[in-house]
Amino acid sequence: MALSTGFWAFKTLAAAHELDLFSSLAGGAGTTVAELAEALGLHQRPAEMLLTGCAALGLLEKTGGRYRNTPLSEAYLVKGKPYYFGGFVQMLDKRLYPGWGRLTEALRTNRPTTWDPAAQSSIFDGEDPMMLALFWEAMHSVSTMTARKLGEAVDLSHFRRLLDIGGGSGAYDIELCKQYGMLRATVFDLPHVAAIAAGKIAEAGLTGRIETAGGSFFEQLPKDHDAHLLSMILHDWDEAKNRALLRRSFEALPSGGAVVISELLVNDEKTGPAPAALMSLNMLIETEGRNYTPAEYSAWLEETGFRHIETVWFDAPAANGAVIGRKP
Repeated sequence: MALSTGFWAFKTLAAAHELDLFSSLAGGAGTTVAELAEALGLHQRPAEMLLTGCAALGLLEKTGGRYRNTPLSEAYLVKGKPYYFGGFVQMLDKRLYPGWGRLTEALRTNRPTTWDPAAQSSIFDGEDPMMLALFWEAMHSVSTMTARKLGEAVDLSHFRRLLDIGGGSGAYDIELCKQYGMLRATVFDLPHVAAIAAGKIAEAGLTGRIETAGGSFFEQLPKDHDAHLLSMILHDWDEAKNRALLRRSFEALPSGGAVVISELLVNDEKTGPAPAALMSLNMLIETEGRNYTPAEYSAWLEETGFRHIETVWFDAPAANGAVIGRKP
C-alpha cells in the first residue's frame, strides 16, 4: 500500500509548494483554515485537507488552531533561504513526474521520455528557459547538501587544486572550499553552464578561489589540478563514454593525483539500495546511462591505470558514496 500510494505524498508537497504555502508562512507566521482559504482563493474543504496533509507529512505543525512551518519546511521550502529545495520539488513535478508516467514506454523502447533524442541534440536542447532555470536551481540545492557530506567523508586536505568536471552551478566547489581553507577549484562545464556557476561563486564570495572554464569534457580537460571530481556525472552516460572520460582524467592528472566519483551507487549484488536503483530508472527516462556499482567503477579505474582504489560510503541527498582512484 505504501508503494502504491507513494505519489500521494509527493503531489501533496508539490501542490503546497506551487501554492507558495511554505513561503507565505515564513518566519513563524501561522494560518487558520479560513485564512488560508481566503488568501489562496480556495474553498475551506480543500484548504483544510491541504493543511491536514502537510501536517501529517511533517511539513506543518499545529498549535492553538494555527498551522505553522516545521523547522524542516522553514529551512528548505521557503524561497530565498540558503538551502532552498523548492526548485528540485518543482522540477520533479513539472518535468520528471510526467516522464515517469511513461516509464513502461521507456522500458520497451530504451529511450528517454522527457525529451526526444531524434529531434533534440541534448536533454537541454529546446527546453523551456523557465524549466532550465528550475533545473539549475534544483541541482544547486541538492548538490550543496551532498557536497557537505562528501567533504566530511573524503579527506581532501592533501589536495590543492580541484577540477570539478561537469561541475554545473559550482555548488560542490563552494561547499568544499568552505570546508578546506587551502583548496582552490575550477568548475569545468559547457560555457553557458560555467556562466551560471560564476554567478553562484560570486554570490558566495569565493571568486578569488574558484574559477570557471568552459568546454566539453568529451574533448579535453584542463591541466594543473591534482584532484578531479565527477559528481553525478557518470550516471548520465553509457560504459564506453565513461571509460573514455576516466582515461582523459588519468592523462590530465599528475602523479599522486586522484579522481573522486561521487554517486548514488547501486550495490555490487544489484539488489539495491532503493534510492540508487530508482535513480537508475530515472536515468532511463532522462539519459543513456544508469547508476553503476562500486565494482564496475573500480574495474574501469583499474583498467585505466588508477591504483589504491577505495569506496567510501556516506549518507546524502544525491549520493551515498564515492569511489576514489589514485594515479601512481
